[in-house]
Amino acid sequence: MFFGKTIYVLFTVAMIIFAPENGYAQIRVDTTRSAEFLVQDILIGQGILVGNVTSHGAPYSIALFTDSSAQVGIKEGILLSTGNVYYSIGPNKSPRSGWASNTPGDEDLNKVTRGKTYDAAVLAFDFITSSEMLSFNFVFASEEYQEYVGSKFNDVFGFFLTGPNADHVNLATLPDGKTAITINNVNHEQGKMYYVDNPYYNTSDPFIWDVRKRKVIKNRKYQKKVDPPRYDVQFDGFTVVLQARFTVIPVEIYHIKMAVADVSDGILDSGVFLEAGSFRSSGEIVVTLDETDDRFDKVQPDQTIPLTVTTNEVTARASGVEMDVMDENRNLLPDPEVVIADFKIVNIEFAFDSYEISDAYVQFIYSIYQLLESNPDIRVEVTGHTDNQGSDVYNMQLSQRRSDAVIKHLFDLGVKPDRITSRFMGETAPLDSNNTDKGRARNRRVEFVVIRGKTLN
Repeated sequence: MFFGKTIYVLFTVAMIIFAPENGYAQIRVDTTRSAEFLVQDILIGQGILVGNVTSHGAPYSIALFTDSSAQVGIKEGILLSTGNVYYSIGPNKSPRSGWASNTPGDEDLNKVTRGKTYDAAVLAFDFITSSEMLSFNFVFASEEYQEYVGSKFNDVFGFFLTGPNADHVNLATLPDGKTAITINNVNHEQGKMYYVDNPYYNTSDPFIWDVRKRKVIKNRKYQKKVDPPRYDVQFDGFTVVLQARFTVIPVEIYHIKMAVADVSDGILDSGVFLEAGSFRSSGEIVVTLDETDDRFDKVQPDQTIPLTVTTNEVTARASGVEMDVMDENRNLLPDPEVVIADFKIVNIEFAFDSYEISDAYVQFIYSIYQLLESNPDIRVEVTGHTDNQGSDVYNMQLSQRRSDAVIKHLFDLGVKPDRITSRFMGETAPLDSNNTDKGRARNRRVEFVVIRGKTLN
Protein backbone atom coordinates (compact mmCIF):
# COMPACT_ATOMS: atom_id res chain seq x y z
CA MET A 1 0.00 0.00 0.00
CA PHE A 2 1.35 3.45 -0.91
CA PHE A 3 0.99 6.26 1.57
CA GLY A 4 0.58 9.64 -0.14
CA LYS A 5 2.42 12.76 0.84
CA THR A 6 1.00 14.40 3.96
CA ILE A 7 2.93 17.23 5.55
CA TYR A 8 1.98 19.15 8.64
CA VAL A 9 3.47 20.35 11.90
CA LEU A 10 1.64 19.83 15.17
CA PHE A 11 2.30 22.58 17.71
CA THR A 12 2.25 21.71 21.39
CA VAL A 13 2.47 24.32 24.12
CA ALA A 14 4.75 22.64 26.63
CA MET A 15 5.89 23.44 30.15
CA ILE A 16 7.55 26.71 29.20
CA ILE A 17 4.74 29.14 29.95
CA PHE A 18 5.80 29.47 33.53
CA ALA A 19 9.17 29.71 35.23
CA PRO A 20 10.20 27.25 37.96
CA GLU A 21 9.26 28.52 41.40
CA ASN A 22 12.21 27.09 43.27
CA GLY A 23 15.09 28.46 41.23
CA TYR A 24 16.74 27.43 38.01
CA ALA A 25 18.32 24.12 37.07
CA GLN A 26 20.96 25.06 34.57
CA ILE A 27 21.22 23.61 31.08
CA ARG A 28 24.21 21.29 30.75
CA VAL A 29 25.90 20.54 27.44
CA ASP A 30 28.35 17.80 26.47
CA THR A 31 30.31 18.00 23.20
CA THR A 32 32.22 14.74 23.74
CA ARG A 33 29.56 12.50 22.22
CA SER A 34 29.83 11.28 18.65
CA ALA A 35 27.14 11.99 16.08
CA GLU A 36 26.34 8.26 16.02
CA PHE A 37 25.78 8.23 19.78
CA LEU A 38 23.59 11.34 19.68
CA VAL A 39 21.33 9.85 17.02
CA GLN A 40 21.20 6.21 18.11
CA ASP A 41 21.27 6.59 21.91
CA ILE A 42 19.59 9.96 22.40
CA LEU A 43 17.29 11.00 19.55
CA ILE A 44 15.80 7.73 18.30
CA GLY A 45 12.60 6.37 19.83
CA GLN A 46 10.35 3.44 19.01
CA GLY A 47 9.96 1.93 15.56
CA ILE A 48 13.10 3.38 13.96
CA LEU A 49 16.28 1.78 12.63
CA VAL A 50 19.10 4.20 11.68
CA GLY A 51 22.43 4.17 9.88
CA ASN A 52 24.92 6.24 7.85
CA VAL A 53 25.07 9.05 10.43
CA THR A 54 27.04 12.14 9.43
CA SER A 55 27.53 15.62 10.86
CA HIS A 56 29.14 18.91 9.83
CA GLY A 57 30.00 22.06 11.71
CA ALA A 58 32.36 23.32 14.37
CA PRO A 59 33.12 20.69 17.07
CA TYR A 60 31.32 22.82 19.67
CA SER A 61 28.21 23.32 17.51
CA ILE A 62 26.62 19.92 18.25
CA ALA A 63 26.04 18.56 21.74
CA LEU A 64 24.03 16.45 24.12
CA PHE A 65 22.05 18.72 26.44
CA THR A 66 20.18 18.04 29.67
CA ASP A 67 17.96 20.30 31.78
CA SER A 68 15.80 18.77 34.50
CA SER A 69 13.68 21.92 34.72
CA ALA A 70 12.95 21.94 30.96
CA GLN A 71 13.52 25.67 30.52
CA VAL A 72 12.68 25.45 26.81
CA GLY A 73 10.15 22.67 27.32
CA ILE A 74 12.57 19.78 26.68
CA LYS A 75 14.56 17.99 29.39
CA GLU A 76 17.11 16.14 27.27
CA GLY A 77 18.19 15.84 23.68
CA ILE A 78 20.50 17.21 21.01
CA LEU A 79 21.40 20.87 20.56
CA LEU A 80 22.54 22.18 17.17
CA SER A 81 24.01 25.70 17.39
CA THR A 82 25.20 28.21 14.81
CA GLY A 83 27.83 29.29 17.34
CA ASN A 84 28.95 27.63 20.54
CA VAL A 85 26.59 25.36 22.49
CA TYR A 86 28.04 26.65 25.77
CA TYR A 87 26.66 30.09 24.96
CA SER A 88 23.15 28.66 25.37
CA ILE A 89 23.68 28.31 29.13
CA GLY A 90 21.75 30.92 31.09
CA PRO A 91 20.87 33.18 32.63
CA ASN A 92 20.51 35.74 29.85
CA LYS A 93 23.19 38.36 30.54
CA SER A 94 23.38 40.04 27.15
CA PRO A 95 20.97 40.92 24.34
CA ARG A 96 23.64 40.06 21.75
CA SER A 97 25.58 36.93 22.65
CA GLY A 98 27.30 34.94 19.95
CA TRP A 99 30.27 33.03 18.63
CA ALA A 100 31.48 33.21 15.04
CA SER A 101 33.05 29.87 14.09
CA ASN A 102 33.95 31.02 10.56
CA THR A 103 32.63 27.76 9.12
CA PRO A 104 30.56 27.33 5.94
CA GLY A 105 26.81 27.73 5.65
CA ASP A 106 24.44 25.28 3.97
CA GLU A 107 23.12 25.34 0.39
CA ASP A 108 19.69 23.99 1.33
CA LEU A 109 19.26 26.66 3.99
CA ASN A 110 20.40 29.32 1.51
CA LYS A 111 17.36 28.41 -0.60
CA VAL A 112 14.99 28.54 2.36
CA THR A 113 16.03 31.99 3.51
CA ARG A 114 17.07 33.40 0.09
CA GLY A 115 20.27 34.70 1.62
CA LYS A 116 23.78 33.52 2.35
CA THR A 117 24.20 31.37 5.43
CA TYR A 118 27.16 30.92 7.76
CA ASP A 119 28.28 28.62 10.59
CA ALA A 120 25.88 25.78 9.76
CA ALA A 121 25.50 22.85 12.15
CA VAL A 122 24.24 19.76 10.33
CA LEU A 123 23.19 16.31 11.52
CA ALA A 124 22.04 13.73 8.93
CA PHE A 125 21.23 10.03 8.79
CA ASP A 126 19.32 7.30 6.95
CA PHE A 127 16.45 5.46 8.63
CA ILE A 128 13.59 3.05 8.15
CA THR A 129 10.35 2.93 10.13
CA SER A 130 8.04 0.21 11.37
CA SER A 131 4.90 2.36 11.03
CA GLU A 132 3.49 4.98 8.69
CA MET A 133 3.69 8.14 10.83
CA LEU A 134 7.09 9.75 11.49
CA SER A 135 7.28 12.44 14.19
CA PHE A 136 9.79 14.27 16.38
CA ASN A 137 9.78 17.27 18.73
CA PHE A 138 11.96 20.38 18.60
CA VAL A 139 12.43 24.01 19.71
CA PHE A 140 14.06 26.82 17.73
CA ALA A 141 15.84 29.55 19.73
CA SER A 142 17.88 32.63 18.85
CA GLU A 143 19.81 35.66 20.04
CA GLU A 144 18.48 37.55 16.99
CA TYR A 145 15.20 38.11 18.88
CA GLN A 146 13.83 40.82 19.13
CA GLU A 147 16.31 43.34 17.77
CA TYR A 148 16.72 41.80 14.33
CA VAL A 149 13.15 40.72 13.58
CA GLY A 150 12.30 41.90 10.08
CA SER A 151 15.93 42.33 9.06
CA LYS A 152 18.24 40.40 6.74
CA PHE A 153 19.70 38.57 9.76
CA ASN A 154 16.96 35.98 9.44
CA ASP A 155 18.56 32.91 11.03
CA VAL A 156 17.05 29.70 9.73
CA PHE A 157 16.88 25.95 10.21
CA GLY A 158 15.43 23.05 8.28
CA PHE A 159 14.62 19.33 8.44
CA PHE A 160 15.03 18.08 4.87
CA LEU A 161 13.47 14.65 4.22
CA THR A 162 14.19 12.55 1.13
CA GLY A 163 12.63 9.19 0.33
CA PRO A 164 10.16 7.29 -1.88
CA ASN A 165 7.41 9.89 -1.39
CA ALA A 166 9.53 12.85 -0.25
CA ASP A 167 11.73 14.94 -2.51
CA HIS A 168 13.80 17.09 -0.18
CA VAL A 169 10.73 18.13 1.84
CA ASN A 170 11.41 20.64 4.62
CA LEU A 171 9.50 19.58 7.75
CA ALA A 172 10.45 22.74 9.67
CA THR A 173 7.41 24.73 8.59
CA LEU A 174 4.32 26.37 9.98
CA PRO A 175 0.98 24.49 9.70
CA ASP A 176 0.53 25.61 6.09
CA GLY A 177 3.38 23.27 5.15
CA LYS A 178 5.10 26.09 3.22
CA THR A 179 6.24 28.84 5.58
CA ALA A 180 9.65 28.11 7.07
CA ILE A 181 10.18 28.80 10.78
CA THR A 182 12.65 31.68 10.88
CA ILE A 183 13.29 34.82 12.94
CA ASN A 184 11.07 36.86 10.64
CA ASN A 185 8.20 34.34 10.53
CA VAL A 186 7.87 33.40 14.21
CA ASN A 187 8.47 36.18 16.72
CA HIS A 188 6.77 38.59 19.16
CA GLU A 189 4.71 40.15 16.35
CA GLN A 190 4.17 37.43 13.74
CA GLY A 191 3.27 33.87 14.66
CA LYS A 192 3.45 35.00 18.28
CA MET A 193 1.26 32.15 19.52
CA TYR A 194 4.29 29.92 18.91
CA TYR A 195 6.86 32.29 20.43
CA VAL A 196 8.30 32.71 23.97
CA ASP A 197 10.14 35.93 24.82
CA ASN A 198 13.18 35.93 27.13
CA PRO A 199 14.72 39.42 26.74
CA TYR A 200 17.59 41.07 28.59
CA TYR A 201 17.47 44.85 29.08
CA ASN A 202 20.35 47.18 29.84
CA THR A 203 19.21 49.49 32.65
CA SER A 204 22.60 50.77 33.81
CA ASP A 205 23.76 52.84 30.82
CA PRO A 206 22.03 56.12 29.85
CA PHE A 207 22.98 55.61 26.20
CA ILE A 208 23.10 52.36 24.22
CA TRP A 209 23.95 51.23 20.71
CA ASP A 210 20.94 50.77 18.43
CA VAL A 211 21.74 47.68 16.39
CA ARG A 212 19.18 48.49 13.70
CA LYS A 213 19.94 52.20 13.25
CA ARG A 214 23.68 51.62 13.89
CA LYS A 215 24.08 54.61 16.14
CA VAL A 216 24.08 55.57 19.82
CA ILE A 217 20.63 56.39 21.19
CA LYS A 218 19.08 57.32 24.52
CA ASN A 219 18.32 54.24 26.63
CA ARG A 220 14.59 54.25 27.43
CA LYS A 221 15.14 51.55 30.08
CA TYR A 222 17.80 53.53 31.95
CA GLN A 223 17.37 53.15 35.74
CA LYS A 224 13.91 51.70 35.26
CA LYS A 225 12.75 48.57 36.98
CA VAL A 226 12.35 45.75 34.50
CA ASP A 227 11.55 42.11 34.96
CA PRO A 228 14.60 39.82 34.68
CA PRO A 229 14.65 37.14 31.97
CA ARG A 230 12.15 34.44 32.98
CA TYR A 231 14.05 31.44 31.64
CA ASP A 232 17.55 30.26 32.51
CA VAL A 233 18.84 30.23 28.94
CA GLN A 234 20.95 32.80 27.10
CA PHE A 235 18.70 32.93 24.03
CA ASP A 236 16.55 36.08 23.86
CA GLY A 237 13.58 34.10 22.53
CA PHE A 238 12.49 30.66 21.44
CA THR A 239 9.51 28.78 20.09
CA VAL A 240 7.16 26.57 22.03
CA VAL A 241 7.78 22.87 21.59
CA LEU A 242 6.86 21.92 18.02
CA GLN A 243 6.24 18.51 16.52
CA ALA A 244 7.13 17.71 12.92
CA ARG A 245 5.16 14.87 11.30
CA PHE A 246 5.23 13.14 7.95
CA THR A 247 3.50 10.10 6.46
CA VAL A 248 6.15 7.64 5.33
CA ILE A 249 6.23 4.15 3.82
CA PRO A 250 7.33 1.59 6.43
CA VAL A 251 10.61 -0.29 5.84
CA GLU A 252 11.58 2.02 2.96
CA ILE A 253 14.84 3.94 3.33
CA TYR A 254 14.58 7.68 4.05
CA HIS A 255 17.26 10.28 4.60
CA ILE A 256 16.89 13.32 6.85
CA LYS A 257 19.19 16.31 7.15
CA MET A 258 18.75 18.54 10.21
CA ALA A 259 20.50 21.91 9.85
CA VAL A 260 20.61 25.37 11.41
CA ALA A 261 22.63 28.39 10.25
CA ASP A 262 23.23 32.10 10.71
CA VAL A 263 22.02 34.35 7.89
CA SER A 264 23.94 37.35 6.45
CA ASP A 265 26.63 37.12 9.15
CA GLY A 266 28.02 34.61 11.64
CA ILE A 267 27.81 36.69 14.80
CA LEU A 268 24.73 36.07 16.96
CA ASP A 269 23.80 32.48 17.77
CA SER A 270 20.67 30.48 17.00
CA GLY A 271 19.97 26.89 17.95
CA VAL A 272 17.64 23.93 17.57
CA PHE A 273 16.82 21.63 20.50
CA LEU A 274 15.79 18.09 19.44
CA GLU A 275 13.94 16.12 22.12
CA ALA A 276 15.45 12.81 23.24
CA GLY A 277 13.51 9.73 22.16
CA SER A 278 11.02 11.73 20.12
CA PHE A 279 12.17 10.64 16.65
CA ARG A 280 9.75 7.73 16.32
CA SER A 281 7.16 6.05 14.17
CA SER A 282 3.58 5.17 15.05
CA GLY A 283 0.31 4.34 13.36
CA GLU A 284 -2.03 1.55 12.39
CA ILE A 285 0.65 -0.39 10.52
CA VAL A 286 3.29 -2.17 12.59
CA VAL A 287 6.07 -3.98 10.75
CA THR A 288 8.87 -5.84 12.52
CA LEU A 289 12.19 -4.23 11.61
CA ASP A 290 15.06 -6.51 10.66
CA GLU A 291 18.12 -5.58 12.70
CA THR A 292 20.27 -7.44 10.18
CA ASP A 293 19.05 -5.25 7.29
CA ASP A 294 22.27 -4.52 5.37
CA ARG A 295 20.98 -1.74 3.11
CA PHE A 296 22.97 0.83 5.11
CA ASP A 297 25.74 0.79 7.69
CA LYS A 298 24.34 0.45 11.19
CA VAL A 299 25.38 2.77 13.99
CA GLN A 300 28.30 1.57 16.09
CA PRO A 301 28.77 3.31 19.46
CA ASP A 302 32.05 5.08 20.23
CA GLN A 303 34.29 4.22 23.15
CA THR A 304 35.28 7.09 25.38
CA ILE A 305 38.63 6.82 27.16
CA PRO A 306 39.09 9.20 30.11
CA LEU A 307 42.55 10.74 30.47
CA THR A 308 41.91 13.08 33.39
CA VAL A 309 43.68 11.90 36.55
CA THR A 310 46.55 13.53 38.38
CA THR A 311 49.14 13.26 41.19
CA ASN A 312 49.23 10.68 44.04
CA GLU A 313 50.52 8.26 41.46
CA VAL A 314 50.23 4.51 41.67
CA THR A 315 51.05 2.00 38.97
CA ALA A 316 48.25 0.21 37.14
CA ARG A 317 49.00 -2.49 34.58
CA ALA A 318 46.73 -2.83 31.59
CA SER A 319 47.56 -4.88 28.54
CA GLY A 320 51.24 -4.79 29.50
CA VAL A 321 51.28 -0.98 29.63
CA GLU A 322 52.15 0.96 32.79
CA MET A 323 50.04 4.07 33.36
CA ASP A 324 50.18 6.58 36.23
CA VAL A 325 46.81 7.16 37.87
CA MET A 326 45.24 8.17 41.15
CA ASP A 327 44.27 5.19 43.24
CA GLU A 328 40.97 6.79 44.24
CA ASN A 329 40.21 7.35 40.55
CA ARG A 330 40.94 3.79 39.52
CA ASN A 331 37.37 3.49 38.27
CA LEU A 332 38.28 6.05 35.59
CA LEU A 333 40.71 3.64 33.93
CA PRO A 334 39.64 2.24 30.57
CA ASP A 335 39.21 -1.47 30.18
CA PRO A 336 42.58 -3.21 29.59
CA GLU A 337 41.84 -3.99 25.95
CA VAL A 338 41.29 -0.33 25.05
CA VAL A 339 44.43 1.17 26.59
CA ILE A 340 46.19 2.80 23.67
CA ALA A 341 49.06 4.87 25.05
CA ASP A 342 52.00 4.78 27.43
CA PHE A 343 52.58 8.15 29.07
CA LYS A 344 51.86 9.90 32.33
CA ILE A 345 48.27 11.10 32.44
CA VAL A 346 48.14 14.65 33.77
CA ASN A 347 46.14 17.83 33.59
CA ILE A 348 47.75 20.98 32.30
CA GLU A 349 47.55 23.56 35.06
CA PHE A 350 47.83 27.34 34.73
CA ALA A 351 48.93 30.29 36.82
CA PHE A 352 46.28 32.60 38.21
CA ASP A 353 44.44 34.56 35.50
CA SER A 354 46.71 33.09 32.83
CA TYR A 355 46.34 30.93 29.75
CA GLU A 356 50.06 30.67 29.01
CA ILE A 357 51.34 27.08 28.81
CA SER A 358 54.39 26.57 31.00
CA ASP A 359 57.45 24.74 29.69
CA ALA A 360 56.73 21.88 32.11
CA TYR A 361 53.72 20.81 30.01
CA VAL A 362 55.14 21.20 26.50
CA GLN A 363 56.42 17.61 26.45
CA PHE A 364 53.02 16.29 27.52
CA ILE A 365 51.30 18.11 24.66
CA TYR A 366 53.86 16.58 22.32
CA SER A 367 52.88 13.16 23.73
CA ILE A 368 49.25 13.89 22.81
CA TYR A 369 50.43 14.77 19.29
CA GLN A 370 52.32 11.47 19.05
CA LEU A 371 49.26 9.60 20.30
CA LEU A 372 47.12 11.10 17.53
CA GLU A 373 49.76 10.46 14.89
CA SER A 374 50.01 6.77 15.76
CA ASN A 375 46.25 6.22 16.19
CA PRO A 376 44.26 7.62 13.22
CA ASP A 377 40.98 6.27 14.63
CA ILE A 378 40.89 8.53 17.69
CA ARG A 379 40.30 12.19 18.46
CA VAL A 380 41.06 14.29 21.53
CA GLU A 381 38.73 16.49 23.55
CA VAL A 382 40.30 19.49 25.27
CA THR A 383 38.34 21.10 28.13
CA GLY A 384 39.36 24.33 29.84
CA HIS A 385 38.51 25.19 33.47
CA THR A 386 39.06 28.00 36.00
CA ASP A 387 38.81 28.57 39.71
CA ASN A 388 35.96 30.71 41.06
CA GLN A 389 37.86 33.99 41.24
CA GLY A 390 36.19 36.52 38.92
CA SER A 391 32.79 36.75 37.24
CA ASP A 392 31.04 33.84 35.56
CA VAL A 393 31.36 35.45 32.13
CA TYR A 394 35.06 36.26 32.55
CA ASN A 395 35.86 32.76 33.78
CA MET A 396 34.03 31.19 30.85
CA GLN A 397 36.12 33.32 28.50
CA LEU A 398 39.34 32.49 30.37
CA SER A 399 38.62 28.75 30.23
CA GLN A 400 38.06 29.10 26.49
CA ARG A 401 41.42 30.88 26.10
CA ARG A 402 43.10 28.02 27.95
CA SER A 403 41.52 25.45 25.64
CA ASP A 404 42.43 27.55 22.61
CA ALA A 405 46.07 27.85 23.76
CA VAL A 406 46.44 24.08 24.02
CA ILE A 407 44.66 23.50 20.70
CA LYS A 408 46.86 26.07 18.94
CA HIS A 409 49.92 24.24 20.23
CA LEU A 410 48.57 20.97 18.78
CA PHE A 411 47.75 22.72 15.49
CA ASP A 412 51.31 24.06 15.33
CA LEU A 413 52.57 20.50 15.68
CA GLY A 414 50.45 19.48 12.67
CA VAL A 415 47.28 18.02 14.24
CA LYS A 416 44.25 18.50 11.96
CA PRO A 417 41.24 20.48 13.32
CA ASP A 418 38.85 17.53 12.89
CA ARG A 419 40.92 15.49 15.37
CA ILE A 420 40.20 17.86 18.24
CA THR A 421 37.02 18.81 20.12
CA SER A 422 37.06 21.99 22.21
CA ARG A 423 35.10 22.61 25.39
CA PHE A 424 35.30 25.24 28.11
CA MET A 425 33.47 25.08 31.41
CA GLY A 426 34.57 28.20 33.28
CA GLU A 427 34.26 27.61 37.03
CA THR A 428 31.31 25.19 36.76
CA ALA A 429 33.25 21.91 37.15
CA PRO A 430 35.86 22.27 39.90
CA LEU A 431 38.25 19.39 40.50
CA ASP A 432 38.95 20.49 44.07
CA SER A 433 37.65 22.97 46.64
CA ASN A 434 37.88 26.64 45.69
CA ASN A 435 38.26 27.52 49.39
CA THR A 436 42.02 26.85 49.44
CA ASP A 437 44.98 28.03 47.38
CA LYS A 438 45.87 24.42 46.57
CA GLY A 439 42.33 23.63 45.44
CA ARG A 440 42.07 26.71 43.25
CA ALA A 441 45.44 25.86 41.67
CA ARG A 442 44.15 22.40 40.69
CA ASN A 443 41.00 23.93 39.22
CA ARG A 444 42.97 26.21 36.86
CA ARG A 445 43.45 23.44 34.31
CA VAL A 446 42.87 21.87 30.93
CA GLU A 447 41.69 18.26 30.83
CA PHE A 448 42.08 15.70 28.05
CA VAL A 449 39.77 12.90 26.90
CA VAL A 450 40.66 10.53 24.07
CA ILE A 451 37.70 9.24 22.06
CA ARG A 452 37.64 6.38 19.60
CA GLY A 453 35.43 6.74 16.53
CA LYS A 454 34.55 9.14 13.75
CA THR A 455 35.00 12.87 14.17
CA LEU A 456 32.18 15.40 14.30
CA ASN A 457 33.47 17.10 11.17
